[in-house]
Amino acid sequence: MSKKSREIEKLLTFNQHKIRLGLGRINKEIKKLGLNTKYNNAKICTVNGTSAKNSIIQIFKNILIKNKKNYAATFSPHLVSITERFEYNKKFIRLNSLKKILAKTANKKNLTPFEKLTISFAFFIKNLKLDWIIGEYGLFGRLDAIRAIFPNPNIHIITPISWDHINWTKTKKFNLKTLKEIVYEKTSFIRSKVYIAKQPHTVLKLIKKNLKENKNEKIFYGKDFKLIKKSSNYFYKDKNNFFKIRSNLIGDHMYENIVVAIKIALDLKISINQIKSGIKKIDIPCRMQFVKKGKLRKGLNKKDILLLDGAHNNQQSSQIIKTINKLKNKNKFCVVSMINTKDPYSFLRPFKKKFKKIYFINMERQRNVIPKTELKRVADQLNIKAEVADDFNEIKKKLFNYRSKCLLITGSLYFVGNLLGKN
Repeated sequence: MSKKSREIEKLLTFNQHKIRLGLGRINKEIKKLGLNTKYNNAKICTVNGTSAKNSIIQIFKNILIKNKKNYAATFSPHLVSITERFEYNKKFIRLNSLKKILAKTANKKNLTPFEKLTISFAFFIKNLKLDWIIGEYGLFGRLDAIRAIFPNPNIHIITPISWDHINWTKTKKFNLKTLKEIVYEKTSFIRSKVYIAKQPHTVLKLIKKNLKENKNEKIFYGKDFKLIKKSSNYFYKDKNNFFKIRSNLIGDHMYENIVVAIKIALDLKISINQIKSGIKKIDIPCRMQFVKKGKLRKGLNKKDILLLDGAHNNQQSSQIIKTINKLKNKNKFCVVSMINTKDPYSFLRPFKKKFKKIYFINMERQRNVIPKTELKRVADQLNIKAEVADDFNEIKKKLFNYRSKCLLITGSLYFVGNLLGKN
């Protein structure tokens, strides 16, 4: 970590190390700072859910780029550098600029790091000439800081919802015991035009119930638009359109994300040709990312597949397996590390009998990790063949004699992002 990065980390964590949900603190500071939340009349898109938030944003922004629209977006978490959290027309904020903006809230003892970053993003975009602003929610929705700076978005996207962040959903002050409560927190507050991605049937019923108070248009996957798969080909379909989708992204779930962005773009009167151009080639780091060169491949054979995916919950790991099953490489292995706000049992369950072996290692530069020995214990409970290792290099040495192998690294965006930063 550079000196500037350490300085930024210090600004973020000044007298504050815990996550605290609620809008009271941040709304008060926004008022004190005199922030205008209209942002020169730019259209605003907010995105909330459990999985696929970043993927759908990346797809949508790619379409905007091809349509020559100016955009700014905020993401969480970052993979390699904290500057990735603020993006303007394909470029991340510079460290120096981020440091200057964060200084405005550095002495705010009552704000959490995420709240400081959220306010900083509002400062970052306030003087930019923008057509669109895209805000990715953090933990939940109703009490998320993003809602404070974007109280009245033009559109809202609800991505697939499931259990996640188990330690943060079950505290003395904020105890979410059921999926029903999770869905309520993520959807009940929405009053804008809303696009709902593909959901489990139970979740979909809950979403519909929670959106009854929303008088604006509600567009549902399956009812108003959908993905059609014929053989190995994918098609977008709604009542007025039917066309083939071509993209470099892999996995059925990625195409389910693509059709959400397509529907929004069509409603914005973006041409089908511009949409097709925008989805043809999309770079989404650490989302079923093929690593074809770099230090991470040292010790692997040319025909070996190396995949990075920041999946960290059951919904995501289930999707991974659907994609992994399609790869022809017979020798499939997996490397996993996780943080302690996740549920390793539900995450690992879809991996049973899908890999020759799973290796667990400890994440670097992270204090809140699940020890590799604990992950091994969970794997044993699931009758998954597993082993602990010191690091990724040790694993590559162990697997050197296996030809035509597929090696998946997953379990945490922090984990795969850290490895990607070394590549």
